Formats: sequence, C-alpha cells, structure tokens
Amino acid sequence: MHTVSKTFLGKLLLGVAGVAVTAMSHAYAATLVPVTPPDGAVATIVFGINNHGVIAGSWFDSAGVEHGFTGPLNGPYTSFDYGGTSTATEPRALNDAGDINGFATDPAFAVGAEFLREAKHGTISTFMKDGLPLDGVAQGIMKKKDTSTGDYIDPNTGIRNGYLAQSGNYQSDVDLGLNATRTSPRALNKKGTMAGLYVDSAGVQHGFIFKNGVAQSVDVDASGTTALEGINKKELTAGWVVDSVGNPHAFTFDNATGTVTAIEIDDGSVLQQAWGVNDRGQVAVSTDVASYIYCTRDNQCPGGGTKVAEGRSWKMKPATAVHPHKVAAKGARP
Repeated sequence: MHTVSKTFLGKLLLGVAGVAVTAMSHAYAATLVPVTPPDGAVATIVFGINNHGVIAGSWFDSAGVEHGFTGPLNGPYTSFDYGGTSTATEPRALNDAGDINGFATDPAFAVGAEFLREAKHGTISTFMKDGLPLDGVAQGIMKKKDTSTGDYIDPNTGIRNGYLAQSGNYQSDVDLGLNATRTSPRALNKKGTMAGLYVDSAGVQHGFIFKNGVAQSVDVDASGTTALEGINKKELTAGWVVDSVGNPHAFTFDNATGTVTAIEIDDGSVLQQAWGVNDRGQVAVSTDVASYIYCTRDNQCPGGGTKVAEGRSWKMKPATAVHPHKVAAKGARP
C-alpha cells in the first residue's frame, strides 16, 4: 500500500471517454466552490450532487484505500464501505432522497460489484441478474421508483451492456440501436432521459443521449473520446474528453442549444473531469489537485465560492466522420 500522490490519483481519474465546429467565445463568470475533504483523506473525488446540495464521492486514505462518503456540501460526512472481499468503494451518483449507487472493486470482478445504498437506514444491496452480481459500474439514479442505470459485463459474451434497474433489482438491458460494441449509461434525469457513452463498431467512443426510445450520438470534439457522466432535467450534461497525450478535460454540453462549454479550473492540475450535474446547474468536478462544485449560474451556487472565468464555448454540429486521436488508456477509469 502507498500514499496517494497526484500521479496515483491521475491514473485513477483517467478514462477513455466526439465532432464539433468551434465558435470560440468567452461568456459570463461561473462560480467554483472547493469541497472540504473528509477527515483523514489525502485525495477526494466528488461524483455527484443532488438538488438539496448533498454530495457523494470517494476518498483515499494514507494507505491508498478508497472509501465512499456522502453528506451536505463541506460536511459533516458519513463514510462507508461495501465490505466483504472488496478492496475499494466508489459511489457514483445519488438522488434527492440520498440513495446512492456505485461499485466496489473486488479481485473476483473485472470492474466491480455494483451496489445501491439506501439512505434511510444505510443498507447496501447488490445488483443481481440471473442469480449473479452485476460486474460493472452503477451510476445514474432518480427517485421515481428508485430507477437506476449503469453497465455490466455479460458473463456469456464479454460485451459491456447498459441496463435499467428499480429499487436495486435488474429490469432490462438498454439497446441504443447504434450497433454498439459497448453501451455504458451514466446518468438519468427526472424525465427518464439517459446519458452516457458507447463504443461503435470501429472502436470509437461517443457520448449519447437516449430520449423517448431515440439515441442521439454526441461528439463534442474530434478526439473520439467523449463521455457524458451527468444530465439534469433541462438536458444540461457534464462530461469529459481525453487529449492526444492522455489528459482528460471537463465540459458541459447543453442539448437544448447544442452549446459545449469547457470547464477550465486554474489549480495547477492537468487532469480535470466533470461528473454529475443537478437541476440547478451545479456540476461535480474533480482534478488531480482537488474536488469542486462548479456552478454554471452565480445565483444558484452554494456559499463559499469564487467567481471564475467561464471556459471557451462552441456549437456542436453533427459528425460526418470521426478520426480519433491515439490516446493513452492505461490506468483508465471504468
């Protein structure tokens, strides 16, 4: 075991996660609120924030072990672990009731055991299909019937499929109709609109928005690495892309206007990722230096923040071809 360094956290944050025509602009000021780490944390990743300002994420102790935590922004927090033979606990999303889903790495799993943590009693259940625990990432969740989503590796085919669940119970696979070789839903809004990422038959990764049975492919740049991690009721999404040297860069994408806005945090970091976004436009953002809540509107931001320059923005146009960069994927986050 070892102390968590920037390099260590950077490898944990990286993931292979896009075509746009840029119309460069600099818009109104955003607000950035630093997240106070849990006691004993040497590194923190905030994955989600709900409409009540409650956050969920993970923290690393001095031995490099990853634990889950949740609570009001800047505390007090409740820490928890999946338990059993798991080696790490990673909460990925929460709803307005505080219910959390995520996954726990384990030597018996390729990715991890997927779980639902119920807020009222703190009980943790495991997502199952055909008597076997799902192996993948559980991430999107909403209160209505505790509907949630994620992906899992099919033990028979090895293909990574998307799924829908209710109250911690698998219900059905998600078929985008895009001839995908991997489908990874990552978020649900209150209307049931889904966002995530998929890999096409050429091995190129795209974001997607799945609404009323129709899938929309989202490529915010030409890197072929777009990942959408969060979506709110207005279809403001958050996510990230990877550059040619393997560094992730955060953004928001407003599906109503087709506008992509870069999130650029000046904290000396090189790894920046955006995760969940609530209905107030508050985005959970993590870098290899710290974690933040990034607010797209000043008047809807929690206290304790600092105004920052909003990143460049551009209008996304439908792609006719994708020529992905060769990006480094080692240490990739699932």
